This record gives sequence, C-alpha cells and structure tokens, in this order.
Amino acid sequence: MSAPLLTRAESREVDRSLIAAGVPGVLLMENAGRGAAERIAAVAAAGDCTRVTVLVGPGNNGGDGLVVARHLALRWPRAEVTVACVVDPAALAGDAAVMRDAWHGVGGAISVVRDGDDVTPLVAGRELIVDGLFGTGLTRPLAGASLACVKAANGAGARCMAALDVPSGLDADTGAALGGEEGVFRATVTCTFGTSKPGLHTGAGRRLAGDVTVVSLGAAVPPEVLAKARAWLSSYAAPGARPVDAHKGDAGRVLVIAGSPGKIGAALLASRGAHRGGAGLVTVASRAATALDARVLETMTLHLAGDAFTVAPSLMAALGAADAVVVGPGLGLDEHAAACVDAALRHAKGPVVVDADALSLLAKRDGKSAAVTVLTPHPLELARMLGHEAARGATGVNADRLEAAREAAARFGATVVLKGAGTVVAGADGRVAVMPYADPTLGVAGSGDVLAGVIAARLAEAKGDAEAVWDVVLCGVHAHGRAGAIARERTGGARGVLASELADAVPAALAG
Repeated sequence: MSAPLLTRAESREVDRSLIAAGVPGVLLMENAGRGAAERIAAVAAAGDCTRVTVLVGPGNNGGDGLVVARHLALRWPRAEVTVACVVDPAALAGDAAVMRDAWHGVGGAISVVRDGDDVTPLVAGRELIVDGLFGTGLTRPLAGASLACVKAANGAGARCMAALDVPSGLDADTGAALGGEEGVFRATVTCTFGTSKPGLHTGAGRRLAGDVTVVSLGAAVPPEVLAKARAWLSSYAAPGARPVDAHKGDAGRVLVIAGSPGKIGAALLASRGAHRGGAGLVTVASRAATALDARVLETMTLHLAGDAFTVAPSLMAALGAADAVVVGPGLGLDEHAAACVDAALRHAKGPVVVDADALSLLAKRDGKSAAVTVLTPHPLELARMLGHEAARGATGVNADRLEAAREAAARFGATVVLKGAGTVVAGADGRVAVMPYADPTLGVAGSGDVLAGVIAARLAEAKGDAEAVWDVVLCGVHAHGRAGAIARERTGGARGVLASELADAVPAALAG
C-alpha cells in the first residue's frame, strides 16, 4: 500500500490535531524520541558504540534529540553520550525544556556551541552522531553554529549519522539542499516522525537522507489530515496473471515512432522495452527502417519516407491499429520529426507516450492535445517545456521536483513521469506519487527509451481504459525501477549495466 508523504504544513497539522484531541505534546515528543533511539541503536551496532554526540537545536527537534540522548545513555550505560546545543539550554522552551530537564535528571550535561566555536572536539572520534538541530520547519540555509556543527559532523568519519525527522539543511517538502549540499547533515539513517516527508525521497534528499524509517508518534495520524495529502510514496502492485488462452491481441499492440539516421539505438531500445513490458506486437515506424530491418527479430518495421508531407498518410493505418504509441526516441528535431509528432497527436487511436525529442517538439505546440497521455522528461527536458531560463535549467526543476511535475501535468493535461532518483509521477488532477528507486544502473544512455516502451506496453494491455491510466503508468515506472536492481544483481555491479539489460530484467520485475 502507498504511504502518505506530508509536507511541513501538513506535519504541523498532525501535531495540532493530536494535541487538540487530548494527546500532550510532550508525550508525542517522548514517543518519537524513544522510537528513534530504538531504531538508531539497532542500526548503530550497540556493542561498538562507546562515543556518541547528539546535536541539539533551539526548537522541538532539539527536544527530540534530548529524548534520544537520554534513551541511548540508559541503553548503553558504558557509552559516553555528549549533547551539544547551539543555543543556551536555558533558552529552550515548552516541551523541549521538559526534555532538557529530564536529560539533566539522569545526570546528562550539555555543551554549548556558539558562533565561531571549534566544534571538532565534540564530534571527533565518535561512532555515532545524531542530528537534532532542525526538523521539517527549516526553510533557510544553515548558518553560524548550526552550520559549523553540520560541517564538522560530516567530516568526522562517524560510522552512523542519524537524522531526526529530516536532515538539517534539507528542505522537507522538496528535497533541495537549502544552502548547498555541504550545508546538509549527511545521514546514513533518518528517523522521520508520524509519516514520511516528500523531500526525503526525491531530489538531493534521496541521497542525503540515507535509509528512511518512519517512527510512530504513539498515536494514529488523524485521517482528516491524511485525506488532504497531495503526495504519496508509491508501492508496487504486480499486474494480474494473464489467462492461459491469451493471444498477442490481448497483450496489446504498440507502435514506436522513433529513430533517425545515426540514432536507431533509441528506437531499438524503446521497442525492446515494449516487448519486455508485455506487448503482444510491436512495430517501429521510422525513416531509418532499412537500418532497423537488419537489427530486429520480433519487431515489425514501417518505413517512413523522408518527405515530411507523406508522414501522416504513411502512419494512418498503423496509428489506427495501435493500442498505444511511443513517439520521440532518437526522432530528431527537423520537419520530418515534427510531422511524426503531429500525426501521432492527431490520429492515434490509443494513448500516446511522448519521450525524448518529441518532448521538445511538443513544447513548441500551442495548447493541450487530448492524445497526449504520458510525458517522460528528464529534468532538463522538463525545464525547456516549462519555459525556464537556460541558466536555471535542470537545477530549477530539481529545486522542487514535485511542483515542477505538477505544473507540467496541469499545463499539458497529461500524466508526467519526471525521471531521476526518486522519480516523480504527477497527474493532471494534482496527485503525485514518488517512486522508491534510486539505482545508479538506471543512469545510462537508453534507460529512458526502455522506460517509454515499458509504459506503452502496460497502456496497450489496458486497451484504452482511461480509469486505469494512473495505475498502469505507476506499474510501468515501478517495473523499470525494479529492473535496475535486478540487472545489477545479474551483472554483479552497478557499473557497466546496459540499457538493453535493463529491458531484459523487466519481466522479472513485473512478476513481483
């Protein structure tokens, strides 16, 4: 089942709702800190942890850190647990002040870190460093003593770096490094409270948050808050078994409009992705069909003449027979390519997956096209489609991947698959799913072509069921992400995996 990803505002609403229902805030903090301490203790290999530093900030995240310090000290009585606070401990207020007093009550001391202090002695030689500086509420880069603590911790060589709720310096909503990655606590494990957060699963957060674990608050998240969630961490649901008497027509027909002289590999990989994704019949329509004929076995080809004016008539029958269409891989950006995109969008009977060069050509068209069903851009392609200035480019998209995907989905009236670690899938209705995959095997030329083919195959089997599009697209993206791990295992490492090997791992990925 998919899990909700709550923004900082929604997370605050969880706390407010629970407190209003009668659950004391101090109890929520105690439960969160105790659960985090249990997870950290399991990860940090207690027998080897003799020196621990907990970094404490000025707010509730600092209170969480004090709870963790207390429970670790009680769990590991022979360990040295140091608490370093970036404000005067006397300034802590509310529930955090209660936890300060509880820490003192078990004999704990607090070292104060002021701007300009050398933090190195507090973190050097530590096996475990816990980040309780800032939680989900941070919206600005770290500075002063907090930044010094994070930089010192990152350079200390600790075996375990544990963040509470969100690594300090990371935007909980977007996954962006607020002041650059050197200003973010580099966690090996993040214990996030109540529900997970979008920024832990995409953007820079996918790497900087490490292994993410959701820790219970000791009270159920109010359903009325969950109902408002706009983003979800998607989980995989394998497609159902096919009937034993299924034939190729039942599996679906995919038309791939792709390839040009010197770029036939993209067409081959998209068609291979469609085959491996379960299509019953795949046809590649291309002006480079003669070259493709020498390279294909299972795939049919359709030759498109070089004259842009003959493209539409040549494609009409194939577009009418296809249950799903892929247009774009290796297509080019000239008039012939533009005519291919135009024909696909005007005459396709089934859904259309727009990829690669076709994305750039689509961006030049005015208005939405009812035929466009799925867009599969990488960040730079999406930046061009949204009209971002060249200087911003992919950086601007990656600063808020969820919102960029939402904007594109609304603008083009399509489901958008924004590729990258923690792939984002956005629907035109505003819903967003974040994929749980970040495998370096996927970062290879041709991987996106395979993805487009896999998605088209899943759409083709759905036979134009508009209600099924969202789930079908998620299934295709999951299969592609899972294929990365399978291909890595088959080849023995992440380096050197080919896009064709990703495609060949898709059947196993679909099987679950």
